[in-house]
Amino acid sequence: MAIPADATTLDMKKIIMELTGTPYDTAVPSNLETWDWNQTVNNWTANTNSSAQPTNKYSMIDWVSYDHFATPAAFDSISFDFDGTNDRLEGSGSLAQQFIGGASTAGAGSVSVWVKLDSMSGNGFIFQLSPEEGTTNLVLLLWNNAAGRIRGNIKVSGVTNVVNSQAGLENDGNWHHVAFTWEYGSKTSSNNETKLYIDASLKDTDAIGNTWNDGNGPAIVGFGRNHPPGNTNPWNGHMNDIALFNDKLTASEISSIYNSGVPKDESGHSGLVAYYTMEGYSDNDTSLTDDSSNSYSLTITNSTNIDSTDTP
Repeated sequence: MAIPADATTLDMKKIIMELTGTPYDTAVPSNLETWDWNQTVNNWTANTNSSAQPTNKYSMIDWVSYDHFATPAAFDSISFDFDGTNDRLEGSGSLAQQFIGGASTAGAGSVSVWVKLDSMSGNGFIFQLSPEEGTTNLVLLLWNNAAGRIRGNIKVSGVTNVVNSQAGLENDGNWHHVAFTWEYGSKTSSNNETKLYIDASLKDTDAIGNTWNDGNGPAIVGFGRNHPPGNTNPWNGHMNDIALFNDKLTASEISSIYNSGVPKDESGHSGLVAYYTMEGYSDNDTSLTDDSSNSYSLTITNSTNIDSTDTP
């Protein structure tokens, strides 16, 4: 591979995509070199430091180090820009059922998502987990316009538990990582709680004293708008790197996700059910691919051209 004279002409994304699936078939040679951009001489220079070289038969992707704020465009190029009117993503009932235990009364889960809010004129749904009908049991993550905060709302057996973010997130021009966790019906009562984290910082906690009681568990999972028949509360803003888990992420796991760099990596955390990087999306696609191994694709409703190059 020729090394360009100007660092700005090196398309790292293309190189990494090309080399990701190319493992070494033989022992690592002793004369491997890595190259660094040297600002002093305005050119590439060889780095022969042995610690910068692989020691096993890894693919070239294992060589790449990255920083969340240094090179986002090279690895993470697509987010979804919801129009605040009718855009939404919807999952299957089988995906919704992943968050309920065998007794259909106990359950746990977590949502990890990057968001960037535009101006909101009302409530806006980020995430919804609910039965086909009724409002006695719900799991919601939304922008609460009256409070001016992102809110996690767990309603089981008709009793609501709420956790709130700090104020000042609306239209602030910044991306924020939101992690919303919950557990109910555990025999260990101290586990029954919901938590909300913003940018890996715990903002609120509330104990949950009830269980899901409709007997069937949730049937609907969606993003960006309330599920019909209400079909209200549209989200106005961006979402990126949505991950769903069927267990309650710890503070340490959430910090790891927040600081995982570019590309973001949520695959190593327990309980991963679905992961939507949005990188495989193309205009006019009617579904969004699940980038985990579980194949829980989402249906894109009302817009098939909502991609944006504005990413965290």
